[in-house]
Amino acid sequence: METIIEERRASPRRPVPFHVKYFYLPPDVVPPSTRVLDLSIDGARIETLDRFPEGASVAFYLITPENQVIDVRAQVVHMEPGEHPPYRAGVRFTQLSPADRDVLQRALERAAHRVTHAL
Repeated sequence: METIIEERRASPRRPVPFHVKYFYLPPDVVPPSTRVLDLSIDGARIETLDRFPEGASVAFYLITPENQVIDVRAQVVHMEPGEHPPYRAGVRFTQLSPADRDVLQRALERAAHRVTHAL
């Protein structure tokens, strides 16, 4: 029997081939690089090399397949269980400039278009 999970997000997420470079304050010389598992205009599920407490504020860059960089500030909503990195964090965007929001929206549209044409 298939379990149906109700979508509670304001903006449903979709899988995307984006990378993440997150950084600490003060910034590291070489920021860690991971990936996005799914993404919407309001949030994402990302891989991290560290466990973050729920409610933590995080900052990172999303790098689109076209190498556009989106500067994101977000809040950790939940961490998925796991013993070893990479960990998985669900984050809600708290700060995204209008220009970065436009870049993200266009990148999501291109990703949806690629998925549609791949089927």
